[in-house]
Amino acid sequence: MEGTQQAKEQAYLRRARELGRALGDSPEFSQLCREAYQKYRRGGISSAAYNAIYTVCLEYAQPR
Repeated sequence: MEGTQQAKEQAYLRRARELGRALGDSPEFSQLCREAYQKYRRGGISSAAYNAIYTVCLEYAQPR
């Protein structure tokens, strides 16, 4: 089961990176970031996965 959870988290992280690269700071990307937080709060993703996704959200929503 843990492998399945980890695979889901990796897929979510990949999706965040792809959407961030493609759309940058967009409503769709912001929605994905909000959903990641909700999943984390409900226990749907681990804190490590959420932290990685949050980092991607910051990186693409606030580019340097």
